[in-house]
Amino acid sequence: MTETNLIKQKFKSAIRRGTGEAHLLLQSHPNIDFSGEIIKACIKNFSYDGQCERSREEYLFELINLSGKRDKIKKAILKALLKPQNDTWTLTQLFDLAKIFAREGDTEAKQAIYDGFVHNPIWRSDWAGTYQIMELDGLEGLKFIAEEFGKRLEKDPEDWQDDNLITQFQKENQQIDVWAELDAAATQNRFIKIYTDDVRRNTAERNERGKPTVPVYKNIVEEALLRSSRIWFINRDLNSAELNLIAQQLIVERKKTNREKLLRVFTKHKFPLDKEFLFKLACKDPVRNTRIVTMAADALSLFKGEDIRQFAIESISASKAPENFVIILASNYKSGDNLLLTKLAAESKDSHVLEWLVLKYKNIYWANETPECREPLEALYDKHTCGMCRKDIVEILKENNVLSERIKNEIRFDCNEDTRKLYE
Repeated sequence: MTETNLIKQKFKSAIRRGTGEAHLLLQSHPNIDFSGEIIKACIKNFSYDGQCERSREEYLFELINLSGKRDKIKKAILKALLKPQNDTWTLTQLFDLAKIFAREGDTEAKQAIYDGFVHNPIWRSDWAGTYQIMELDGLEGLKFIAEEFGKRLEKDPEDWQDDNLITQFQKENQQIDVWAELDAAATQNRFIKIYTDDVRRNTAERNERGKPTVPVYKNIVEEALLRSSRIWFINRDLNSAELNLIAQQLIVERKKTNREKLLRVFTKHKFPLDKEFLFKLACKDPVRNTRIVTMAADALSLFKGEDIRQFAIESISASKAPENFVIILASNYKSGDNLLLTKLAAESKDSHVLEWLVLKYKNIYWANETPECREPLEALYDKHTCGMCRKDIVEILKENNVLSERIKNEIRFDCNEDTRKLYE
């Protein structure tokens, strides 16, 4: 592979992860055309979780301007925006990128935003494009959206709209009486009237439903089995008698879904009975019993002991799903474990596994401050596409005084604004 191809491969990895390395490569190699990979990163959102992670449009736009291929990339973005999309977060990224062009006075980009919103909505994500339109055109943009939603409601009476857009716009424009403006517009535009009527009707129905009644449970076991919340127990001070009741029921419970609900409690509260039972659960087939195995390992992580540590080391080395067991090291870490954790991170390719490892490694190194964190965390930094996770990784590296000059230079241009703030 030629040097140019190696550099392009590094750029491809960097831009898909959202690291500042992409920016530095563009600066260092102005004669290399990176536009192909920039286009791919613009027309597909490569972040691990587009719903949780902030939009990357500012990061990508910096690269667009550095590329020397601005017009070519803009054309590809607008073309993608006018095509039907299946992924909500790719679509919102396209809207965000087009918005920046439009904000600079690009009428073609602005028209593409309006056309994309009207002609290519995603089912259950028909709001995509609305915030960009309101940001560009304010109240007139909101009226346009209201009219378009009214047209859709007329075509499909089963559709419905809530008051989120109106509430958000009012919050950001307190000098405007938004409902008064929409009602005035509705007298002249029947589609806006259809929209405002639907919003009011749905808001009224929601308010009539009021707060749900608080259920009463016979005992703590019934509460654990019937509560709709999966994390109700996290901030609860369960006493020893309650924990014993849940543990005793867990041991005799045969229904798999119930066993999972009961076991979940002991991922945050120490299991009060013989922990051999947890070992047995953790040794089940991780493919057929994913939740059981994962939660049993989490429950074991609340204990400290050589037998537990040895179980973790053996499981990480031999299990089909070694990522399930690394959390046990949070309470049982020893110098040298970084070698095993680095190897695991380096060999992991699945994005979900990498996300899981980041979450668990963070817990391990929050609980065990050591310069040894560098190698395993850098391995994840160099592979995972989650910008939020990368911020946590950088924080831990800084706290342990092992942030490399390479990463320090890259975080100035990271896709995550909070990560950029960590640069000194």
